[in-house]
Amino acid sequence: MNRRSTIALLLALPLSLAACGDGGGSGGIADVAPTTASPTGGTTTGGPDGAAAPGASAAPAGPVRLGPEGYGALKLGMTREAAEATGLITIKSEPPGGAGCGSFDLKEFPREGPYGGGSFSPDLGIARIAAAEGVRTPEGIAVGASAAEIEKAYPELREGPNLSFTAVPGNPKAQYTFLIVDGRAKELALDLANQNCSN
Repeated sequence: MNRRSTIALLLALPLSLAACGDGGGSGGIADVAPTTASPTGGTTTGGPDGAAAPGASAAPAGPVRLGPEGYGALKLGMTREAAEATGLITIKSEPPGGAGCGSFDLKEFPREGPYGGGSFSPDLGIARIAAAEGVRTPEGIAVGASAAEIEKAYPELREGPNLSFTAVPGNPKAQYTFLIVDGRAKELALDLANQNCSN
């Protein structure tokens, strides 16, 4: 069996098993432990020992994608509570005084510093999801991409005084935000177009 057939089988199996469930759970993809590539080229499921991870999250299988709606089960605009229920995030900071924005980390990709891997707003929900190393947009852009690669993938890219922005193909309510330094993407985030957490 070739690699493409193996991947297709691995992706279809959880869906077919969910359809045959006993009705006791949600039967959704979130009930399936994430499948990730192992260093040897095979795949593993769940935790580092291959066992199903407790509270397994719906992290994307295969290449890690950011966009157009979010990151796996974590979607822009979902409430903080719904985001925590995905099992994909850890809250880093609360909105100051109940207003403004709080921050979170993607559990798979914790970050140093106070800002973390994304922001949430009491009124908008998940407002920003930052890309970690190796996380790509569906168009193949990741942190480290050249300005030329970004402009080729997103011809509508608008350069601002600090950040560059482009509409997200397939999601008119979102934008990709880039911090381009010395001709390369130092930061990449998927933002609600009307987010109020950063400029």
